[in-house]
Amino acid sequence: MKTAAYEECYQSIAAIWRDEGGTTLDDIALMATINSILAHRFPHFYWTGFYRVCGDRLVVGPYIGTVGCLQIEFGRGVCGTAAAERKTIIVPDVNAFPSHIACDPNSKSEIVVPVFAPDGVLVGVLDVDSDQLGAFDEEDQRGLEKIVALFGQT
Repeated sequence: MKTAAYEECYQSIAAIWRDEGGTTLDDIALMATINSILAHRFPHFYWTGFYRVCGDRLVVGPYIGTVGCLQIEFGRGVCGTAAAERKTIIVPDVNAFPSHIACDPNSKSEIVVPVFAPDGVLVGVLDVDSDQLGAFDEEDQRGLEKIVALFGQT
């Protein structure tokens, strides 16, 4: 069921992106579209947003939810660790994650997916938080990785 929901989201995002200009658009437009589709499709997504690579740190980009951290160092917290390691990280309980940054105390679990440009350069991370413990699994990982792969298309 979750796989089908992610596929619907992917198809919607890809169609909107393609119809509105695709690769001629900047990354912010695609980030905003992804946030909107995901946040409205999955009610347990408490915070959905992007952190963009800006020099030697991540800086908050488009998001839907409560106020997030504005900047995160590489290697710090879930987002910084996913960026530094260039891999998706699923955290069932954020309080058990070493170096977790508590931007919002209502966040209980999290998934962070790195975002790559067509040339393989890291452009940011997609960060999704839930107010439920253990809200994310490998099915979420596959669905979200497919969606952010749109950034890698030329």
